[in-house]
Amino acid sequence: MYYLAQYPENPPGYVHLSTSSEWEPWLNGVIPAGLHADVRGRLRSNLKHIFVGLEMKAALIVPHATRVSNRAVLFEPYCQLITFEFCVGVFSVCEGIGSAIWLRNQNDDGAAAPRITPDNWIGALVAEADPHGALNLDNKVRGVKAVRNKIHQDQLGARTEIDWHAFGYDQSFVPAKDALGILMQLNAADIPAATNLRP
Repeated sequence: MYYLAQYPENPPGYVHLSTSSEWEPWLNGVIPAGLHADVRGRLRSNLKHIFVGLEMKAALIVPHATRVSNRAVLFEPYCQLITFEFCVGVFSVCEGIGSAIWLRNQNDDGAAAPRITPDNWIGALVAEADPHGALNLDNKVRGVKAVRNKIHQDQLGARTEIDWHAFGYDQSFVPAKDALGILMQLNAADIPAATNLRP
């Protein structure tokens, strides 16, 4: 249990965060069993720690963005930065699981570390988690990727000037959390009970 903030008009606010090991049952259920054991193990290890980081960021971003009073929880530029970091984490989860699903569909165990294009892993992820398109997962994941790409650059000086408003709560955090929530429905029974990422 982590103490976040105490407002004069409200009782102390707490958020329950899961441990990384509590994410393992959910990850075991969504990472295809046909992958090479080392590939599954590395992916599970990476993603379970990303999930704990996402919980901590959400625990700071949501109270800041939804505060009743004018009292800020975070220094505004820091809120934009951790919103960007939240999107990067969600991108990593989507890319990892989408790639694993794509590999399974190709009867590839991933041991040779093939390069998987974004269209391939996004397509595989959407086909698994939102096959009829009713939840708009494709657009949400591509939106998360677009936010992640705003700071990522392949060569020095290639990035255009950043509009920091693009890292706002409604523009970036909400769609990213929605995308994660859709993905979490794949194995909803094994989501850690205490997580604040629950859809």
